[in-house]
Amino acid sequence: MSDLHGTEQLIINELFDHSIFTSTITDRTTQVMADAINALKRPAAQQRINAFLDDLVGLAPTNFQENLVFLPGEKWLAPETVHVLLATLKAIINLPELQNTQLDRVVAVRTVVRQVHSEVVDLDEKEIRRQIIDLFVNRLGLFLEDEPEQGPDDQAQEVEEYWDVSPDFNFIAQCLVNQLQAAADVKELTSLQRINRALLNQRYVAASSRLWPELVAHKETIAAQWRQTNRFDLECGDDYALLLDRKRTPSTAKPFVIAVGVARSLGVGIPSDQLTTRIHKIAEQVLPEYPINVSLVKEALHDNALAREQDGYVIATPLVHRFVMRTADEGEA
Repeated sequence: MSDLHGTEQLIINELFDHSIFTSTITDRTTQVMADAINALKRPAAQQRINAFLDDLVGLAPTNFQENLVFLPGEKWLAPETVHVLLATLKAIINLPELQNTQLDRVVAVRTVVRQVHSEVVDLDEKEIRRQIIDLFVNRLGLFLEDEPEQGPDDQAQEVEEYWDVSPDFNFIAQCLVNQLQAAADVKELTSLQRINRALLNQRYVAASSRLWPELVAHKETIAAQWRQTNRFDLECGDDYALLLDRKRTPSTAKPFVIAVGVARSLGVGIPSDQLTTRIHKIAEQVLPEYPINVSLVKEALHDNALAREQDGYVIATPLVHRFVMRTADEGEA
């Protein structure tokens, strides 16, 4: 495999983060991103990107006029997610106010949600709105939240929410449909492709996974593949493996520090209804007199995959072994 160029690494990492790469250069586009967009116009760059991702996870991105979509995760194929996704694509494409315009592409959130609800009748509008935001605002970045200017008379009134729709929306819509079809047409993956998909889509792979023996046997090869991205390093412990992301700074937030202490204290697990009490106890040991926010600590436990719930118990994950900490009572843990 030939080495990836810097622009190709940037495109691949954008696909990892957002699942899409769009080709329109706007006044918000950085020079680095503009260079990557221009690089993608070269067939050789497209071939290297496709070859790398196909070798890595068994799926190349769908390309439509230099707009890419990459959906290697099973979560994208959940019927409910696909239904909301396709209904939103249809709603936006058919909106009269977006026909034949590349300038004013602002749409009312309420209009989109109601249109999608007419197609996805099993979900209420609140849940549909949440899923659209998760998909199109947070993940794909095809909608930007648009805040209209308010006059003095608007303060006491409900403010209408708007989304600014990407000028590449229709191109990406075609890519999304094609990629979903390609992802649904599951081909036989190699053992390394299955491992790499797990590393990409999960926080970690545990030693209890059926993938573990192959992962350990081929960890050097897998690590070399991920180093090609100039971003991810494979960390393989005694009972876990994960991708270390050089873009992420290790957290030093107090709720995270307390969450580590809580996870390390769980042993074989505690009843779920005792978690709040345990958080208060550990917080007093780790950060005495700190005004604890239990919800933030629970979020840190979940978001950092330090603990999981199973059958009414909270159990530490193997990732807790990555951390040592010092408490007021016990010193070095």
